[in-house]
Amino acid sequence: MNSHFPVSCGIAAFNFASWRAAPCFASLALVAATAHATDGRYREFVVGERAGGMGGAAIAVASDVDALFYNPAGLSHSRGDSISLSANLYGTEHYRTEGALDWGADDKSDSFVSIPGAMGGVSRLSDEWVAGFGAFAPKQEKRHLIASSPDRTSFTHSDYDDQTLWIGPSVSWAPVGSRLSLGAGLFAVYRDCSLSQSAYMSGVYTMNGALDIKALGLLASFGAQLDLGDGWSVGAVVQTPNFRVWDDGTLSFNMVEGAGGANGGLYSTDVRVDNYIPWQLAVGVGKTEPGVWGFALDAIYHPSKTYDFMRWNVEGFPLSESVHLHSVLDVSLGGEYVVAGRYPIRAGVYTACSSIRLPDDPSETNFVSSDVDMYGVTFSVGRRNERMSVNFGIDCAFGSGHDLADGGDGAKTRTDCDRRVVLAMVSTTYYL
Repeated sequence: MNSHFPVSCGIAAFNFASWRAAPCFASLALVAATAHATDGRYREFVVGERAGGMGGAAIAVASDVDALFYNPAGLSHSRGDSISLSANLYGTEHYRTEGALDWGADDKSDSFVSIPGAMGGVSRLSDEWVAGFGAFAPKQEKRHLIASSPDRTSFTHSDYDDQTLWIGPSVSWAPVGSRLSLGAGLFAVYRDCSLSQSAYMSGVYTMNGALDIKALGLLASFGAQLDLGDGWSVGAVVQTPNFRVWDDGTLSFNMVEGAGGANGGLYSTDVRVDNYIPWQLAVGVGKTEPGVWGFALDAIYHPSKTYDFMRWNVEGFPLSESVHLHSVLDVSLGGEYVVAGRYPIRAGVYTACSSIRLPDDPSETNFVSSDVDMYGVTFSVGRRNERMSVNFGIDCAFGSGHDLADGGDGAKTRTDCDRRVVLAMVSTTYYL
């Protein structure tokens, strides 16, 4: 993502004939700068207690609170009533786009992030039925940039904060004596995203803009787990698309041309947003030797989709920004070894590929987005007994790809970018 106003917003780039057109282009650029976070990646980091240390591999082996997010059928394998809290206590996020600023410098941001990862509870209703309720924050991005050209004639400043929360109930059913368990979950998916930007070029323009969007949707998941015997199990989950329920957006922008030049601005509270998530199919296989060791492997597929990310009006002109999401296949692989029956050591790897792909010719799109495929490594150590378990771990994700930079005269050029996220995790589960 370009975290500054592209030159294409400036008067010098487009030589607007009138200020009637300028707000349209400016608001389009501001909206597009936020649109990438719909985004290419369907997960930024892994959540959960056991899954958090095993790279998110849990479709076939999930139980307790992890099952609420990964596979509701796994609730049937819960040890009993429990309350769990899992948090990414702190971490850092680094993002760099090569040569993205107007004066040719790299766009770099380093942010401190604090994220609540997951919390929830599980209750066994009968020998066959188990229910639970959970809240998960599987995605968050933060950017902060203050930069100036070497001659101090240009500067840019931006703040970006984007977080998604999943919250809802799940239920699982497994007939007594059966090796098959079935489950279903319903989630409210809430996204809160804000972006503010300002830019100044001496004698040319001064610009300020802000965008704030909120969206609420619903999606459901249906899962199954089958015990194959000898510790082997398989699982599958089908997740519906995210159906929009409610949204709200506010856009403001103003620009002043040079010293005493033309000026214009806009303010709209009628920005419509769709935080669309395509349907998902996930399958997994695992083997567990209770109290000794285990491993799991998952594959997660999202199909392609084109949709309108935003719709809004500027001075009577209806505008929209469409997004094309390519199909994505992510994988997770993790394992654990339990020392002395009570000290689990877990490690895992996972992918978080982007469904956004920049065209070879950047002039083919107004959509300002990065396409960064991320790869993650997780590790955790813990202690457990009959009443509680505690785990401490780390999640390191990194990747590189492409973004759009200013090529001069309003042109956009494809350039390299990279992103790194390092998070420390802690989780605690109490068995009631």
